[in-house]
Amino acid sequence: MNMTLNKHLNLVGFLIAIGILASCAIAPHPNEKIIVGTWRPVKAEKIVDSSALQAAATLAGNSGQKQSKDGRPAGDGGASRKEATLDRLVQSEMRATMEILANHTAIKNFPGKPLHATWKMKGKGTRIVAKNVENKMKFTIEILEINKEQIVVIEHAPVGDVKITYERQF
Repeated sequence: MNMTLNKHLNLVGFLIAIGILASCAIAPHPNEKIIVGTWRPVKAEKIVDSSALQAAATLAGNSGQKQSKDGRPAGDGGASRKEATLDRLVQSEMRATMEILANHTAIKNFPGKPLHATWKMKGKGTRIVAKNVENKMKFTIEILEINKEQIVVIEHAPVGDVKITYERQF
């Protein structure tokens, strides 16, 4: 009798443990449902990391570089080219609607060249990690604000970061 009671208690304990684990299974974050849809950019701006700029200026100032007429180091090491690329990226972002689909794919409709990607929600709904389907390059999008009508994100690009405000298209 004692042996079957122990077996029954072990079985019940095992079933309770399975039930607890099943109830704690990873459920999609509520933000995953909110972001599904078509989004239109209403504002895009460069994000300038002032600490990185100060460090670069300090390095340039201490390296004995020649100064240009306006006081900046002559030969900025491609910084102006990078700045121009970032400006073009901001302009491009303003013309690109974004379609986020429930099947974890997305299309960013850049003029003349749509970008197809897959995406995953990370960081408890605060980040989207996307991968370009064509070249497998990954990029991260931080979600600053989110509601059913608007999303504010920071897109991290190799040339710099861009803060974009999107409104839902109906």
